[in-house]
Amino acid sequence: MSMILLALLLASQALPVPVIDGRIDPLEWSAARKHAMVNGGELYLLPRGEFLYVGIRGPKPGLASLCLVTGGRVRILHASAAVGEGTYEQEGEQWTRRSEFSWALRDLPRDGGPSAADRVAFLGRFGWLANASASGSPEREFQIRLADLRAVAVTYLSMGQPLTVSYWPETIDDDCREVKVPQGYLPVTARFRPSLWHAPERRE
Repeated sequence: MSMILLALLLASQALPVPVIDGRIDPLEWSAARKHAMVNGGELYLLPRGEFLYVGIRGPKPGLASLCLVTGGRVRILHASAAVGEGTYEQEGEQWTRRSEFSWALRDLPRDGGPSAADRVAFLGRFGWLANASASGSPEREFQIRLADLRAVAVTYLSMGQPLTVSYWPETIDDDCREVKVPQGYLPVTARFRPSLWHAPERRE
């Protein structure tokens, strides 16, 4: 989809839709539901058409991750200096890693960073998009295709000492909120309890 066609589509909705550029604009997010994250930070959720938009404002510079359940898999979507996705499949009571992070859209300020075409292509291929930040911007935005999305959990890792993981919803009690996963390191096996995550709504 071209950027012109995308802009026309968004304009036709007559509702503010976030541009995934790492700035939580009050107008774009005015209709979002706002939540406080455990251990600090704010979260914005905005379903629009076929997408769920997730805005995160962390308490300090850091990294953001989402844990999703789609198609029977747990997907870890990560935004640091680049964006990447890893996947798990369930085996008995535990989950086994099927793919490690594959990095893309790296923030390279001297080279201008990823182009608009690169971002549109990534969204079309993988069904999600986020802003990378080499400086660890505390404002992160995600756009996720809602199709088959059953549950989502959100984490934000504040850098510095000690490392602190902010998370939502407060019911998360599994490896999604443990330091290694939000840090960008995926263990071979993990414990996930998606029934305690957030089940996203659909809204036009």
